[in-house]
Amino acid sequence: MNHNFTRDICLHLVLPQSLEESVIDLLLAHPDWVGPFLTQPADGHAAPEHIGSEAERVRGRAQRIKFEILMAHDATPPLLTELQAKLPGANIAWWISPVLDSGSLT
Repeated sequence: MNHNFTRDICLHLVLPQSLEESVIDLLLAHPDWVGPFLTQPADGHAAPEHIGSEAERVRGRAQRIKFEILMAHDATPPLLTELQAKLPGANIAWWISPVLDSGSLT
């Protein structure tokens, strides 16, 4: 199924910085699932046992990358399945927000 024109959700991914390039490569390999996306640095806040390094535990937050991906809702299960298969145990948090409208001002 071609999902290029049905971008009704924004999939948010938050992951360790070390996985950024691997996830970008995976997203770019699936243009039928993934629309335009953004990446940005983010600080993750969680219980100390969920923060990776000792330096991050001292800071009380972990350095992460946040992805915001426009895509079709029905394309999220196969994408999440592939992420889990290719990056097992990767500690990727995700959630979905509805997209009511989108476009480009040129």
